[in-house]
Amino acid sequence: MTTLEPSKPRRQLGLFDATMIVMGGIVGAGIFANPSEVAHRVHTPFLILGVWVLGGCIAMCGAFIWAELATRLPGAGGQYVYLREAYHPAVAFMYGWGLLLVTQTGGMAAVAVIFASYFRELTGANWNDGAIAAVTLLTLTGINCLGARAGSNVQSGLMLLKIGAIGALVFIGFAVGHDSLKPEGVLGEPASFGVLKRIGAAMVPIAFAYGGWQTATFVAAEMRDARRDLSRGLLIGVGSVVALYLAVNLACLRVLGPAGLDATTTPASDLMRMALGQRGAQWIAIAITISTLGFLSQSMLTAPRVYYAMARDGLFFAKRRQTVRKVGNARGRDYSPRFGGASDCHFGDVWRDPQF
Repeated sequence: MTTLEPSKPRRQLGLFDATMIVMGGIVGAGIFANPSEVAHRVHTPFLILGVWVLGGCIAMCGAFIWAELATRLPGAGGQYVYLREAYHPAVAFMYGWGLLLVTQTGGMAAVAVIFASYFRELTGANWNDGAIAAVTLLTLTGINCLGARAGSNVQSGLMLLKIGAIGALVFIGFAVGHDSLKPEGVLGEPASFGVLKRIGAAMVPIAFAYGGWQTATFVAAEMRDARRDLSRGLLIGVGSVVALYLAVNLACLRVLGPAGLDATTTPASDLMRMALGQRGAQWIAIAITISTLGFLSQSMLTAPRVYYAMARDGLFFAKRRQTVRKVGNARGRDYSPRFGGASDCHFGDVWRDPQF
């Protein structure tokens, strides 16, 4: 396999950056809707909160595993590198190209359209959703072309805004909620295989809600001390998200109750509408807009590092391999995976619009 000579990315990200990247990869718009998706499947406060705790424990187990991998293989590409070293370069090849052509860019395209719809509704912009999504992806690509520091600063700022929005939602929920959360028994029915089936069904949206923390490992080569900061960032970030998610569910249960949570598909909007009227629903729309933009920013920051690692291994476009070498030489062995970010942006547009 053809490889390029080792380059030396500028190590400029620390523990705070790692934590924000981990949290940004997990927290999107889903937490504003997923509490009701879980309540559709399990119907008592104990089970609703219990499955979220179970999902959090599984996510923490994954964070511990990836933290160990990050200390052993602190190179650019993260999960791509782990697959290459643990199994075979062919497995890493399939993962990297699947990330570019399907999973990463497909998810980014879907989230970009969600962002565009909320943005247009809030601002009254007379653009179609596709144009807003494309401009957003291009803007984030441009920011990340300036380097990991610029991309991380934007990502951290958006993540802090997300934390603030979720914190406000939780505070208001605990302030206005009174007797909605009442004891209803542990299971609500006799123990049976049907209960286990419902718990398993409830774990599906929870697994999606907790996913995404592994993408933080993509930027390991740009951490000042990847062995220490990235591993700690994984544990702190996942643990913080578990706490946030449990707090959101508690707030929704206090205000809406299990039956009300089961009856709605927009629990966060309903909570804020009950507390602040229509203005509250508008605030949630703003929070969802920020959350989706934050997810896109995190994705644009992290994913191109996989394509950079693939290029060094000779598994990406030849033009990309030349760009890695030229950028590394011209910038004193520093680099910004510009072509990879542009690839994400382009394929995101193709996913968004089949006629692109």
